[in-house]
Amino acid sequence: MPRLHALAAAALLAFSVTQAHAAGTASPFTGEWAAMGLSPVVVGTPDAHHQVQATLPDELHNYAPHQVTLAPLGKDGLQSPGHDPQVTLHLVSANSATLTIKGTKPGQTVSLPLSRND
Repeated sequence: MPRLHALAAAALLAFSVTQAHAAGTASPFTGEWAAMGLSPVVVGTPDAHHQVQATLPDELHNYAPHQVTLAPLGKDGLQSPGHDPQVTLHLVSANSATLTIKGTKPGQTVSLPLSRND
């Protein structure tokens, strides 16, 4: 019986370390962001190159692709490097952000306020 407890304790410790590591790699952008009337914007955790995958709502498919790779832009932003349209996610506070989609054609701009979808 003590061996079973030791195995359970080791498994719990390994799980805790994994969770702490995962929490340490998350960025302030990671998670779901909501906009009124739209499906959520989902931002993944950064990869080894500090880039994140973002899934944009289906309702925005006329403006930008459904999946976008974003790279750091200063300390408060993420931006799609060298893409048309350019997608930018700017952190306003811990619970609010602005998603901007800007194309090269005149009037091809969308600015959308977002809030945490917790």
